[in-house]
Order: sequence, then structure tokens, then C-alpha cells
Amino acid sequence: MFPLLSLSTEVYFWIATAALLIATVYYWHKFVIHNWKNITFRFSLIIAIQCFALASMGVTINRSGEFYSSWSDLFGAQGQYQKIAISPTALSQISVKDLLSATKTKGGSLIFRKIIKGAASGISNVVYVVASPTLARELESPSHALGSNYQVVELFPGTPGVPQTWIGTLDGISTMEELENAGRIPPTLAVIPAINVQPGQDTECMNFVGGAHVETWITKDMKTFMQTFMGIDNRMWSSFGYSTGGWCAAEVAVLHQDQYSSGVSLAGYFKPILSIGLSKREKNYLGNHYDLVNYLKHNPRNTRIMIIASLKDHFANSAAQQFMQSANSLIPIKYVQIPKGGHNIGVWKPFVATGFLWISGVTDVAAPVANPAPSATGIQK
Repeated sequence: MFPLLSLSTEVYFWIATAALLIATVYYWHKFVIHNWKNITFRFSLIIAIQCFALASMGVTINRSGEFYSSWSDLFGAQGQYQKIAISPTALSQISVKDLLSATKTKGGSLIFRKIIKGAASGISNVVYVVASPTLARELESPSHALGSNYQVVELFPGTPGVPQTWIGTLDGISTMEELENAGRIPPTLAVIPAINVQPGQDTECMNFVGGAHVETWITKDMKTFMQTFMGIDNRMWSSFGYSTGGWCAAEVAVLHQDQYSSGVSLAGYFKPILSIGLSKREKNYLGNHYDLVNYLKHNPRNTRIMIIASLKDHFANSAAQQFMQSANSLIPIKYVQIPKGGHNIGVWKPFVATGFLWISGVTDVAAPVANPAPSATGIQK
């Protein structure tokens, strides 16, 4: 009745807050006699106004940043996904029914939303697949099949965050469409899985012993899903994430070089920020297992990383500098510094195109790209 991201929900909360405030001012004189009943009632009204005001502010902020997509996401009630998720054996290749139920963007892309159960991780959650305009036309053709000219990019949100942020507030899909229509990137399949799959816990895209295997969910399970549902081949992917998703993008690009050839970290970091509730033994294990620099020193280095960080975002920029000092001699790293702004979507949005261009082979991009113009030769190098 009141979807969390709906404008009507936001308006309702603010109207309720204003109405409660006006009613309190209007009837305040009726409770001037000092007795416990009136004092309690006045105190309750003040608390109620503050609660409604904070809730209204929270709904507004959430609509702006799309941190949670539903009330169930907000309160951690994700158990319903286990009941309705499509099992790996029941999943089939894209059908006419899927095409009819897909959302078509103004730019011509098709957005598919699936709730699946990971074949390897056992995690049940949401994943979005976006077929860019060229690929959408191919899927809508009588054969409903992709051609051979496309790239696969996996997009990661932050924490808190939902996959829809890439589609909505961050303008990731519309940017991708503009770049493709301008001939600057190839047709693109974007797969956007939920990464906040454990209620109340920031898993940072890692596998926990005896817990959620989120790393497996975003890598092996997503590849199996995309090969089954979209019919893609075994080509290499790229990863792209912001904030916590930036860590996830770097993590998979380094630890899974059999699947990813590059990764873009937008305001991300390069070591897991381990939760306080973990035991010392768990922290030691995870810290060692997800030490990206140490992994690169002793394993293949067939990957490349782009780092985009704001100078004013002290945590992300400090993490970037530390990682580059250790890893610059190990793998190719492209560093793009945002001159101003903190840790927020408004700062990151102009640099989404920068990341997509670099993934597609443009090596000289070091500034935000707005309204990309067509290139004479197609994809610029």
C-alpha cells in the first residue's frame, strides 16, 4: 500500500508529521494543568512528532539514494525470497514471457528482474539483468538470441544499497545507453545482483565459514545464471562497483581472474572492513584470505583495475593510495582523482561514464564524461 520508494509514501509521512505538529500546537492549552496524565500526554506528543519527523527524513533520504528498495529490505525480512526463488534446475533460457514482462527503458534497454537460488551458494535473492538497446533488439527478434558482439559487466551497489540504484539514482543504465548509442562502448549486458543478502550484516561480498557464501553468489552463481538465462558464452567479464561495491569489484577482479579481466572501484576500498561481532579467529582468516596484494604476489596477474576516488573522501582516497603503493608494480592500475566532493552519489554520478569507457578499452579517460558524442570509428581506444 505504501511502497518504500514511492513519492506518495514520502508525501504521506511528511503530511502526517505536519498534521501531528499542528494538532499538538492547537490542543496544547487543553493540557496545561500539571498532573501526571497531562505531563505524560505532552511528553508522548513531543516524542511522536520527533519519531514521525525522523521517519519522514529517513524515507526522503532513502528515496534520494535508493539504499533500500522495500520495507522488507529495510527491516531485514528477506526470508520470502527463499519461498519464491527459482531453483537452478528450474531456470530456463529467456522466453517470450520474460521479454513481455521485462521493463523497457526510454533509451531502449530491457530490464529483467529475477529472484533465484544460487546453484553453488544456496543464497536466494534478487538479480537484475539489463540488455542494452542493441541487445534488446536482438532479443526481441524472432530468434530471441544474442549475437556475438557484446560485453558483460557486473555492477555492485553499496551498503546499505540495492541493485536498483544503478538503474535509478546513479543513472548507470542511461549512461550506458548514451555511450552505446554514441558508438563509444560495445553492446552491453549488465548483471546487477543483490549483495546485501544477510539481514543485519554487511558481508562485504565474502564467503564466511559456516555462513553466507556471498563471494560464490556474485561470481560462480551469477555466471551459471547468465549462461542459463541469457545464453552467454564463456567470455571474460568486467566488474564495476561504488563504495562497498567498489571493494567487491576489486575483490572479484583480483581473486577470480578466470572470470573477470578488469574491475572499476568507484569510491571503494581494498581491504575488508571486518564487522565487530566477528571472532578474532574469523577476522584473521578473512583478513588473510582477502588480502588482494598478497594474492597478486603469489598468483596470476591477468587483470587490471581502475580506481576513481575523491580527494575529499578521505577514507576511500587513503585506501586507494595504500593499495596503489603496494600493487602498482603488480598489475596495471588507472587512477582518476575526483577533485572535490565527499562520499555520495552526486559526486560519483559524473564518473560512471568514465568507468564504462575504461572497461571498453578507452585508456585516456581521466575526467567526467557528459553527453558523449559519437566517434567516427565506433569504439575509441
